Amino acid sequence: SGAVPEEAVDAAITRIYKAFIRLGGIDPPSLISYKRLGPSDVDTAAARQLAYEAAQQLIVLLKNDGNLLPLDGTKLSTIAVVGPHGNATQDMLSNYHGTNTVVNSHSPLQALESALGAAKVKYARGCDVAKNDTSGIAEAVTVVKSSDIALVFVGLDQSQEREGLDRTILQLPGVQQQLIESIVGTGKPTVVVLINGGPLAIEWVKDHVPAIIEAFYPGEMGGDAIADVLLGKISPGGRLPYTVYPTDFAQQRPLTDMGLRSNDGITYRYYKGTFLWEFGFGLSYTSFSYSWHSSFPRSHFAVEYAVESSIQYSVNVTNTGRMAGDEVVMGFINSTDPDAPLKELFAFERIHLKPGQSTEVHLSVPARVLSLVNSEGVETVRPGIYGIQIGSLNTRLVLSGDPRVLFDLSAIKKRQKFAV
Repeated sequence: SGAVPEEAVDAAITRIYKAFIRLGGIDPPSLISYKRLGPSDVDTAAARQLAYEAAQQLIVLLKNDGNLLPLDGTKLSTIAVVGPHGNATQDMLSNYHGTNTVVNSHSPLQALESALGAAKVKYARGCDVAKNDTSGIAEAVTVVKSSDIALVFVGLDQSQEREGLDRTILQLPGVQQQLIESIVGTGKPTVVVLINGGPLAIEWVKDHVPAIIEAFYPGEMGGDAIADVLLGKISPGGRLPYTVYPTDFAQQRPLTDMGLRSNDGITYRYYKGTFLWEFGFGLSYTSFSYSWHSSFPRSHFAVEYAVESSIQYSVNVTNTGRMAGDEVVMGFINSTDPDAPLKELFAFERIHLKPGQSTEVHLSVPARVLSLVNSEGVETVRPGIYGIQIGSLNTRLVLSGDPRVLFDLSAIKKRQKFAV
């Protein structure tokens, strides 16, 4: 019918076949490494180690008042593991996974028993993730009262969030909140470990529990990674991939509202309201200091230089604590332009440092984070004043010269004469 020009169809087909060819679609099987995979390549030692490292790196320490963590197993007689995820196995896998039996022997409870000895670890489920049955809470309280510390594992599962199922509230479902309050009421030191995907509004927990860990859905080796963080074999270095909004956020903003700036905004780039924890937040068992690699960085650049060469910042990061650990060096940018986001992550790098060790980190500012797109689809880098934040360091970036167009969707639409 001519509704779509032939050249547009050719372009789409070309993109598909380029990907097909790059994936080896026309190569003989002998040249395609994935074709040679067999049962012996599944669940290898290397695969388990990778699963462990992934779980370890994603864990975020949200709160650690009084340095309650890490725990010293040699000074604790008994530890209480309670909550619906204390002995979690399949729930740690989330969804989009194949059959997995490895996780069945790597729950948090099993990992803690392996590390400390089964005699030191007491367990009570307390309640389910989403059911309103409180009959198990009394047993959990009894177990905690006879222990030195309580580790409370709560969160979400696939009955609450999955493909085709969205939550309408941000709180813990079921009676998990009641379980936590009952445990805290014993007066025993308490650590809450969250196993979940989407953010959880846990204001009461934040105000009343001294230590909180976010473990997300940590996968088949998640229990081992959680235990090693709790016991200080590794220092947590993960950062939140989203902002944790307060309880009333879901009620104040319609779920169908996709406007990033409407109401108080959404995502860390546009949100102006209060939050429990912001995107990029994460504590550590050690400490890090930042300094500019050279003298104060250059602040004035031409727009053309920013587009053609990219602006780079170099910082020195030093582990000033007593424990080896990971630090995620993050670079944020903001602008005085009213159309720009409140701030935006422009680069990051994860590093590992021993106590006293330093390293140099380079972060480049890509042109795309300096650009803005107007309602016609024209993306432009404009002159203006920007703020740069890297760790504890701040500096100013001034761009001068003529605006530079990076992409013009309106021109493409006019040339091809069809809607995009």
